[in-house]
Amino acid sequence: MSVINQMLRELDARGAAAPALPAASSGTVRASRRPAGLMLGGLGLLAAGAAAIYWTPPLAPTVVEASAAPVAAQQAAAPVAMAPAQVAAAVQDSPVMLAAPQAVMAVPPGEPAIAAFVPPQAAVPAPAMIVDIPDRPIEPLALAQTVEPSVTLTAPAVVKKMTELSPEAEAQQHYDDALVLRRAGKLDVAIGKYRQALARYPGMASARIQLARLLQESGQADAALSLLKAGFEQLADDRLAIATGRLLADMGQRGEALEWLARGQAGLRPADHALMGALLSQAQRHEEASRAYQRALAADPGQGGWLLGLGLAFEAQGLIEEARTAYRNALERGQFKPEVIRFLRERSGLSAS
Repeated sequence: MSVINQMLRELDARGAAAPALPAASSGTVRASRRPAGLMLGGLGLLAAGAAAIYWTPPLAPTVVEASAAPVAAQQAAAPVAMAPAQVAAAVQDSPVMLAAPQAVMAVPPGEPAIAAFVPPQAAVPAPAMIVDIPDRPIEPLALAQTVEPSVTLTAPAVVKKMTELSPEAEAQQHYDDALVLRRAGKLDVAIGKYRQALARYPGMASARIQLARLLQESGQADAALSLLKAGFEQLADDRLAIATGRLLADMGQRGEALEWLARGQAGLRPADHALMGALLSQAQRHEEASRAYQRALAADPGQGGWLLGLGLAFEAQGLIEEARTAYRNALERGQFKPEVIRFLRERSGLSAS
């Protein structure tokens, strides 16, 4: 039971009398007559509470029948406002809840129903079905639709910029492949790779020298010699001149070999100097031979074969003591066959064992 109804009961018990308030009549809803003083006292309390919320102009009273329409239809009906001076009639058959946006009051049978303005936060339990009549038509809830701008995903353009190798770089690749194939014993394929390197870059001296060596090992010495000489004509490289001189020396052409070795004088290694010393001794050019051997031994004094060659060059010039010293050093530092060891002992003045 609400607070208002409790107050009405207490006033009614005291026996106060007053003229009845007018009520709206209908087929299903009847207004109960009560003393005016009691009703005004209750309305005074309601007005004090309603004024703290907001002011609403009075509207014409509207009578709602409980079974006139479904709940969904009642929600779509026009808003109903209850004036403070107008009292809702009691329902004879079943209790009906008249709900305004500001108040909800239970109306049991046989008791007066008063529509009160209360804050919307006040929740009043209702034992019967509640008919919620909003003060204005309910508009459909407009759902905010987030429209994302259309984004066209375009795959990034893949620009394949092929790095074009320079002739030198491409020739180096073929050269490296040839080295691997040569170590694997695939000489024919390695020769093809060397040729590809030279076709891409003819000035690659290292590829030309390696190819000439493979050709010589395969019995194509003349082809190797032509290859080396052609390369030197294109580019006067000391390495090509020395390789040509060595190849000529192997072929027994000592004079021409010396000429080619002399062309590469700036790039001669200790072994090349020793080769020139041997070629000069065979050409009876012993003084030049001794100098060539001495240049070689200055870089690598532990070579017994070069010491033997130097001793022969000294002995050919009549320098016996210098020759004996060279022979003794050769015995200490070199490894020779037995007949060579006997020769060195005899020439060095040591007794043969």
